[in-house]
This record gives sequence, C-alpha cells and structure tokens, in this order.
Amino acid sequence: MATGEGTRLALETLSDGRAWAKFEAICEAQGGMRTPPTASNVHPLVAPHAGRIVHIDNRKLARLAKLAGAPEAKAAGVRMDVRLGNEIDKGQPMLHVHAETRAELAYALEYAARSGDIVKVEA
Repeated sequence: MATGEGTRLALETLSDGRAWAKFEAICEAQGGMRTPPTASNVHPLVAPHAGRIVHIDNRKLARLAKLAGAPEAKAAGVRMDVRLGNEIDKGQPMLHVHAETRAELAYALEYAARSGDIVKVEA
C-alpha cells in the first residue's frame, strides 16, 4: 500500500461491509452476539453546571469502573453519556455507574465524590 492510502482503505473497509463481517465473525467465534447483562444498581453522575466537556480522565474513569465491580462482574462498569466537546446542561447525566450490589455502587460513588473531576465541564 502506498503512503497516505490508509485513510482511504479504512473508509472503504467500513463502507463495503468487510469490517462489520469481520466483527461478526469474531463475535461468533466467542459464542455469538449477546446483549450485555444489566446491573441492578445504576446511578448517574451529573454535570455540576452547564458548559462544554473539555476533559475526561481515563485513569479515574477506569478506577471508577473497577470499584463498581468491573471486569469481574459482567454487568458492572461505566456507560458514558457525553463526549469531548459536547455541550451539557446543569444536572444532565455525564455517565452512569453500574454495579451488581449496592455496596459496590456506594464504594464507586464515594470514590467519584472525592476524586475530583472525572469529567471536566468548563463554563
């Protein structure tokens, strides 16, 4: 492949369905497509004020998910509701923490409260 052709090849692979076919084959090899389990304890972390998402701390985010029980508990973890650059209103969910037990959820939320900005909103 010639230098600079990577983007064209990637877009072609996505648009003609080869990427999706490969993804399906990988899923099938691992037991087929499944709907992920749902945690019985879910809590949103909301924006403290209106503004724009300017930073997401991946280390803190990973720690939050682990404290909620991931990856051992298959339903535990974090679901992001925002991306960098999104405009957000005060009180709007930025992410949801999922845990299988109330204790794990409380532990994760305690960490979130004391860890500073996991998701930074700039006014």
